[in-house]
Amino acid sequence: MATEVRSPAILRFGVFEVDMRAGEVRKQGVRIKLQEQPFHVLTVLLQRPGEVVTREELRSQNWPADTFVDFDNSLNTAINKLREALGDSADNPRFIETLPRRGYRFIAPVTGVDGTARGSASGVSAAARTRSRKIVVTVAVVVLAAGIAGGLGWRARQARHLTEKDTIVLGDFANSTGDAVFDGTLREGLSVQLQQSPFLSLVSGEGIQQTLQMMGQPGNVRLTPQIAREICQRTNSTTALDGSIALIGTRYDLIVKAVNCANGDLLASTEAQANDKSHVLDALNTTASEMRKRLGESLSTVQKYNTPLEQATTPSLEALQAFSLGVKATFAGDDDVAAVAFFQRAIQLDPNFAAAYDAMVTRISG
Repeated sequence: MATEVRSPAILRFGVFEVDMRAGEVRKQGVRIKLQEQPFHVLTVLLQRPGEVVTREELRSQNWPADTFVDFDNSLNTAINKLREALGDSADNPRFIETLPRRGYRFIAPVTGVDGTARGSASGVSAAARTRSRKIVVTVAVVVLAAGIAGGLGWRARQARHLTEKDTIVLGDFANSTGDAVFDGTLREGLSVQLQQSPFLSLVSGEGIQQTLQMMGQPGNVRLTPQIAREICQRTNSTTALDGSIALIGTRYDLIVKAVNCANGDLLASTEAQANDKSHVLDALNTTASEMRKRLGESLSTVQKYNTPLEQATTPSLEALQAFSLGVKATFAGDDDVAAVAFFQRAIQLDPNFAAAYDAMVTRISG
């Protein structure tokens, strides 16, 4: 009679340790934050290292048939959060490899708490087990060395704070909610929040437009992470910021990342959730404040110069979107009529939108 093979309660890979029963992930002994859904996806991948786990398999094991969610978006968000927690990259994966239109594969060596390698085979011969132990020891040494080097590099990146001489390029938000009101709006809101900082310095709209022109790009092109990073390099800036918003069930999830323009390393990442659409700007405030601190600004100035976005601009997403379109039209060199029309629309949506009044008067008188 075959002996039942139980999965270890604790699995290890690189500098990470996953406690399957406690639902925890630890990095070099320190617990890291990982939400429930990404953790469940991780456990499925860890049970089958080196194997392709299809998206449908992940769906059946993590999203019950009676769960009404946008599965593709939810899985993509879970994978992104998982990679963020592990410091992994889709372009150059160390742990999770994407196989387009198929699924994902965990590519790092995985061991149990006793050092045994994880795999799908059972009934391995004694000779094979001996060879396996030798391989595991060799791999463990390599992984340990890589883990130490990687850990030092990670700490160095995390300790890398900006100075007042450094400049930042702000990219657009990736919007997977299906609601166009967030297009351009969140970038404008984040820009307003970051410009309150006496410490951080953003590349101006004019500077971005001039650089886009030199790149042969249209003035209204979306500032994707790739384009923002190229602008960052061409303007001798240090950091590029980009964000994303996703709808998970009924909640909105916002993520803002800062990357090193020279090598693409992740410098900092912040995340916040909004229970509904009306609280998305509050979540944006949270991510902006946290990002300011993580980039090196003192807590005292973050607290002192931190007017909530709804007070600094407007509580209306629609009005803020119209305002952002007016700003974009201004920097893109469009005629004043187009820009003024957007500002007027913003004022119609929110008659108390002071910044829109100022921008409109400036365009009319200028």
